Amino acid sequence: MNSSTPNSWIGRSIGDRQRYRLEKRLGMGGMGDVFLAMDTRIGKQVALKLLKDTLVASKEMRRRFEREVEVCAALDSDNIVKVSDYGVTDEGYPFYVMEYLRGETLRQFLQHDRPSLEQTVSIITQVCKGLQLAHKGVTLWREGATVSEHIQVVHRDLKPDNIFLVPTDSGKLVKIVDFGIAKIRNESAEQTNFTNAFIGTFRYAAPEQLRGEINLDGRADIYSLGIILYEMLSAADPFGFSIKSRNISEASWIFAHTGEPPKPLRSQPGCENLSSQLEAVVMRCLEKKPGDRFASVEELNLALRAAAESSAFDNLLEETIAQAQAWNNEGSDAETIARPLNPASESKREETIAQIPLANPVVEHKHEETIAQIPLANPVVEHKHEETIAQIPLANPVVEHKHEETIAQIPLASPAQPQREETIAQIPMKNAVPATEWLKKNPQLPAAKINIKQNVAKQTIFQKPKDSSSLKVIIAVTLFGVSCLGGFFAYPFITSQLALNKIKEAQTKANYEECINLSKYVTSDATIYPEVQEILNKCRVDYALKLAQRNQCPKAYKINEENPQSLLEKTKIKINNFCEVTDNF
Repeated sequence: MNSSTPNSWIGRSIGDRQRYRLEKRLGMGGMGDVFLAMDTRIGKQVALKLLKDTLVASKEMRRRFEREVEVCAALDSDNIVKVSDYGVTDEGYPFYVMEYLRGETLRQFLQHDRPSLEQTVSIITQVCKGLQLAHKGVTLWREGATVSEHIQVVHRDLKPDNIFLVPTDSGKLVKIVDFGIAKIRNESAEQTNFTNAFIGTFRYAAPEQLRGEINLDGRADIYSLGIILYEMLSAADPFGFSIKSRNISEASWIFAHTGEPPKPLRSQPGCENLSSQLEAVVMRCLEKKPGDRFASVEELNLALRAAAESSAFDNLLEETIAQAQAWNNEGSDAETIARPLNPASESKREETIAQIPLANPVVEHKHEETIAQIPLANPVVEHKHEETIAQIPLANPVVEHKHEETIAQIPLASPAQPQREETIAQIPMKNAVPATEWLKKNPQLPAAKINIKQNVAKQTIFQKPKDSSSLKVIIAVTLFGVSCLGGFFAYPFITSQLALNKIKEAQTKANYEECINLSKYVTSDATIYPEVQEILNKCRVDYALKLAQRNQCPKAYKINEENPQSLLEKTKIKINNFCEVTDNF
């Protein structure tokens, strides 16, 4: 049968007892074509990848295709497509079966939408989690072998087409697909003698990959992630090429990646408001030398999340300051409302602090109930006016007698009236409610910063300045206070608390690998170290038992060996029980 075209497979059934019926072609990867198939045994749709006709004759490519199956099956991560079966057609074409993903690729998503900063961070974070497991390596046990084989995997073809987005109730679940040209770095086996010719996608390839270097590591994937990040945030290419063009020569990409500096992210249209921290993270991924990039995807992930949180805070603060400036330019004296901070003192100051609604123009014309009260330039005040406080005419002589219309109050500095010190003019912000709602939707921001934001957004505790210079002074003081309080004093506590919360969250969601990896970053001198160690031990125990239940006994034993001696022996007994049952079965 002539199977030179992918469409010739559609409608055929392959596999053990013709189990899989190929229904349509979904796409193609680096080594094979992917089909939508029906698993007739269980009545479920699956994705089936078939080695390309042109590669079947190569023993080396067949071996690499089989290795891809082994690697993908061993990479047990929610963020990597899962492999369930492997076989060979009657004509000798190897294939493997994986979960059928419903959704769209990141490439398709970017063609009709531009992700927000929050969406971008969520997607890249999940890609990092999947790559973390691959870069760390997996242990393979071959049939009949007396020793295991530990391999580290570099994807080498990360691009929006190989990042799949599955819609869920909690957001988009990211799946990395197509490890077909993955670089396998063996620690206990011979290196492959496969040709060093470039295999991958020029647009996203790292400089060392384009130069044909043999010893690629995870930093090559980090470079590719940098290109993807740049595109997601700017909808542009870092080297000035058209992001939609497919006609750029291979030589142009090679020259750009190996010799041209990428354009600063914030120089792209629409990126001016991105923080310098966020730009620094992206540009570090795009360094030409691997040693100048992040050392690991874990490091990249932590830096990206920290930069995103900082950027979100800066944006809100700038928005609040802009609102204050707009209010200063457009507002009037009648918009400034004085409200005592201590309501209990209000009842004793009836003659002085008469409260009158803005909408009510009817007021009694009595000096004793005058609302606009400002200390005279002359500190000498008649004793008969102690309860009334010094009064000064308005700047407009036409309305001088209508003191009732001026609502802003300034307390006297007179020690005879200490209760007046509690009265502070407060400016209601026009968009206080939206700002507060924004904060509620972003619980990941540090608590100390949230308090600062709420104070600025909901009520500014200074009087409306009379000119722009006063506003600038106030803004400068506010920013200085934010940087001192939120940065110097609160940051160590905030960082520790955020780390602890993330570790607890990972434990609660049974993300044991994340729990273990995050815990390793907490040093012994941290205040949260004892609590983190307790959580870490529990995560190791639960993870080891979970692996044992899945018949991944070697990995379960390895995880358990990292536990303290007291837990190690108890858990080992439980693992033995699971593994013995599996072996007997």
